[in-house]
Amino acid sequence: MPKILGIPLVGFIQMMIGAVIVLFILIKYLLRPKRKKTNEYLIQDVHIIVGDGTELTNQNVYVKDGVIKEISSGIIETKSAQRIDGTGKTLMPGLIDSHVHIQGLNNRSDDDSDAFLYGTIPDIFKDKVLPYGITTVKDLCAPRHFIYKLRDEIRKGTIVGPELLVVGPNFTAPDGHPANTLGGKNPWIRKEMAIEVSSPEQVSAGIAELKQAGVDFLKFTYQGGDYWYFDEKLQINKIDRSLMQQIIREGKENGLLTTAHVCKKEDVRELLEAGIYGIEHGILDEALSPDDDIIRLWKESGAHYVPTTQAMTYEKDPDCLRNNMHNLKVLYDAGVFIAMGTDNMFEMMSGDVEHRELAYYVEAGLTPMQAIVLATKNSAGHLGLADRKGVVKAEMEADLILLEKDPAEDISNIQFIDKVFLKGKIVYSQNVIQSYDIPAYEYPDGVKSMRYEKTDGKEKREVIVSDYDEKNEIVNIVYRDNTEWSREVYTVDSSLSAVIWHYSRPSDNTELTAQKTDGYIRMTGTFKGKAQDKTFKIGDGLWYQMMDMAMPAFIASCEDEIVFYSIGTGDNRGSMGLGEFAAKKEGEESVTVNGISYDCVKISFVLTMFSWAWKGFYWYDKKSGQLIKSSEKGKNADKTNYQVVES
Repeated sequence: MPKILGIPLVGFIQMMIGAVIVLFILIKYLLRPKRKKTNEYLIQDVHIIVGDGTELTNQNVYVKDGVIKEISSGIIETKSAQRIDGTGKTLMPGLIDSHVHIQGLNNRSDDDSDAFLYGTIPDIFKDKVLPYGITTVKDLCAPRHFIYKLRDEIRKGTIVGPELLVVGPNFTAPDGHPANTLGGKNPWIRKEMAIEVSSPEQVSAGIAELKQAGVDFLKFTYQGGDYWYFDEKLQINKIDRSLMQQIIREGKENGLLTTAHVCKKEDVRELLEAGIYGIEHGILDEALSPDDDIIRLWKESGAHYVPTTQAMTYEKDPDCLRNNMHNLKVLYDAGVFIAMGTDNMFEMMSGDVEHRELAYYVEAGLTPMQAIVLATKNSAGHLGLADRKGVVKAEMEADLILLEKDPAEDISNIQFIDKVFLKGKIVYSQNVIQSYDIPAYEYPDGVKSMRYEKTDGKEKREVIVSDYDEKNEIVNIVYRDNTEWSREVYTVDSSLSAVIWHYSRPSDNTELTAQKTDGYIRMTGTFKGKAQDKTFKIGDGLWYQMMDMAMPAFIASCEDEIVFYSIGTGDNRGSMGLGEFAAKKEGEESVTVNGISYDCVKISFVLTMFSWAWKGFYWYDKKSGQLIKSSEKGKNADKTNYQVVES
């Protein structure tokens, strides 16, 4: 065989072909379009909520290496920064929540905790925390095994999440909260989350342990007596007053400030007299008057207050919420230092809780701007981070929220988030709400109304579609004890997506009207006697406020799965925010109801944020398109819901 340079001809040809391929790849690499650095951003012509109560207009904000480098109304010269158009948008500091709980109560071992940490937490942060603009949190009680690892993983960047400050386990009396509540039936939780103390030696040992672990604050529970743990009424013990004073005193000696879970006025008084740094929850057993002596004591002590107002909605006694909101305004007007905290449990809830917390502050009497300051500048000050967080100023860390609407005008605008920056990196960018090809729907001849009954016989429902052809109008009436309990009137488009919705429930003074205009839904009226004025962004998404009765249009389409939106469900129609649901075609099944057999299309529903907790199933007759039966799958049981009683 011929040779070239001593190499067989075939081998030489293969070598040359390989060299040409390598050279081609190298040239393509060198000539590739240069990508702009992702650590530099120039947000142009943006309105700024500084975080200290002031605003700036038509500003350019230059972010580099995680820091706000420059803010100017003039031109900022930079060649490498990625430009973001801020025209008509608002830039504000990231939200700082001073009271959260990241890990829930389902883990029962170190292995469970590790699986939760590495398998679940990254998705919780990505889906439930960062998209809501929450960039810094303080966890107020968590298992040692879990929380220190999470803190370290966030610091290393192996888990992307908000900056995390921790207290670790809480001091409490033997059989106090959280030992006898969260840990009452879970020995691992009790061991990991509570330091039960009954002697000065145990207090000193606990402080030494927590200092060694590098916690940011100390926390203890100062509450005793009746305690509602979900639906179970327990008795809990309160830590001895002398030990309470020792924790505060020795904490300061070790460079650790102390905060306390507390609910009663006289307990708050004892804490203030002992020099406590932080009051969590506050005075729930009494509405304070502006001249109450405890307010003078509070101001003189310099103690900070973290209200956790939205958490009061879960208390058995409705006075807890009323007193909390009343006292929040009284203490704010008196000049007490207040920082936002929610008591949010991220395993079960999302950052919508933080948005609702701000709405409660406004409902209590604060302006939207005052509420924002509590969640930014004040929270940074409370956590000792004011030198680098909480305001939009040069040389501060670039934890930022870019919004489509101004929350200083209306606090509900906090939901319209376009982008979230965490230390100068974009960790959330608004998803476009998906639209679908749903063909125009027509009810079959003869289908004018549909009647349903719950299997327990306690509730009946009538859906009237006789005015659909002429008015695009559908009426849904719910009867309880054979009396009309609620009435909904929908004006819908041809895909059965709502355009106007009116909801009336006289029994609890609920009267709501919502209308979709230019991609936004505005809802006004009253919900359970409380005035409502909310706006939700939906774009071209499906507003299936009719929920199950809108599915025939989906069934008639070529889509196998859709995402749609509804304002509340069941008894909570009109409450909270715009819920996102997913519906999926699950195949065909034969269903027999009242001796009649129907060939049905089966559809599943999930509330996307709580898909682990609830799933609904719905069967629709292939001939008439009407709902035949529905059921739901909860955490603990499956049950049939409605079924047709008249075709």
